[in-house]
Amino acid sequence: MKTPYQYRAQAREVLQDIWDDAISVYFAIFVIASIISVPSVIGDLLSLGKYLSFGLAGGTTLLSLLIIPLQPAYYIALLQKARNSEETLLRSTVQQFTQNYSRLLLSGILISIIVSVLSIFTLLIGGIIFSYAYRMVPYLISDYPDLSATEAMKISREMMRGYKWKLFLLDFSFIGWWILTFITLGLGVFLLVPYTQTATAVFYEDLKAKTIVEEEETV
Repeated sequence: MKTPYQYRAQAREVLQDIWDDAISVYFAIFVIASIISVPSVIGDLLSLGKYLSFGLAGGTTLLSLLIIPLQPAYYIALLQKARNSEETLLRSTVQQFTQNYSRLLLSGILISIIVSVLSIFTLLIGGIIFSYAYRMVPYLISDYPDLSATEAMKISREMMRGYKWKLFLLDFSFIGWWILTFITLGLGVFLLVPYTQTATAVFYEDLKAKTIVEEEETV
């Protein structure tokens, strides 16, 4: 496995010709998520009554569930770009969203529940550990169409055994960028997310080659 610096350098190389697309597609995802949150915000601000407010919040919750696969689909599209895909990032994101919708949705819900429950009972520690254990799930779902959501989660846990700390160090290497994002009142996130997620994608490529090939050789 490479160093965080090397993965970041690879990510910049992947993004050097597609920064505009990477930022604009992520911005579009952010806008969609923001629009979906508007009804519940309006209900809270206007105090429209508990039944109407509940209806607005409930509708927002349902829509939020429906778009859970959108962000992981974007992460997969970045992986495809790291593999020199000629598809535009937007088209690739839409394809991954539609082709893998049900498995991305189910895995996203299950991971959210597991991480939330463990965070409550272990003072965040267990939730953080398991969030790293499941980071490879979207990529596995894309690479292996026959895998169910739960099978992808299981394989991700196995792949990440002994490598969670390395991925944590990669994430931590972006701390300066996160500080800059905070200083810019969050605007930097549109640059940072494509950068971090592309670095994670190339990390996955190395991890997959190392762990899955080694497992096949031992069979």
